[in-house]
Amino acid sequence: MSFSVNDLSNIIKLASISPNEAKTLIKLLTIDVLKSLGEDKYLILTASKELIASSETALKQDSKYWAQLEIKQNTLPTLSNLIKHPALLKNLQNLPLIFETKALHAILTHEKPLEKIKGKLLEHLALASSKDEFTQVSNLLLSLMQNTLTIPLQYQQYFGLFQMKKRYNKNTKRSQIDFYAALENLGPISGTIMLIEDEISVNLEVAFKATKLFLEENLNSFKYKTNIYIKENIVPLYNLHTNAILDINV
Repeated sequence: MSFSVNDLSNIIKLASISPNEAKTLIKLLTIDVLKSLGEDKYLILTASKELIASSETALKQDSKYWAQLEIKQNTLPTLSNLIKHPALLKNLQNLPLIFETKALHAILTHEKPLEKIKGKLLEHLALASSKDEFTQVSNLLLSLMQNTLTIPLQYQQYFGLFQMKKRYNKNTKRSQIDFYAALENLGPISGTIMLIEDEISVNLEVAFKATKLFLEENLNSFKYKTNIYIKENIVPLYNLHTNAILDINV
């Protein structure tokens, strides 16, 4: 038995697992920090409105965070479990080159997925209409040159990020697929797909306990053995650079 990058297409379905249901159950939202008001108070922007909330964690102005928001009568809304969005999530959000989950599934099940995405990136690079667009598409190509696929992802009305990298594990002496996703209603997720004793095994790492519980309830029909863990400091596999000029050999 063997596995390939095609098996990762099944993991992509996690990105579109009932996102509205996830929003209700996990109670996770993205906030923009507009201004610090002092005394642990901040003016924030959610998807629906501006409001003032308190946070024991110091927040950085003009930054985005995943957060859980508690609202009680006669008290100031309180933010907790804050995790800052990776910078590349914001950098890629306005690119015209954004893939829906169906398109990403088609790429990953293609005979040569990396060559297919490289071709699309080169097409967009040639048609880039601004310096910023040229830089960000170039960064996606640079990521690919480092053997990491980085994809801006659209699922329903939400924007996210997906990364994957196939590598050789010296300890198991087998190849495995590492992946990372930044999802609006689930938060950051990292993981691996590997072959252990002729069985495909998936390990997922999530940042929030509520995300772990939600995924465990929604993975009953998933065909692979899946373990889900809570982990702090989940980071992208590859961070994009903001250099104005990149030396890319294509």
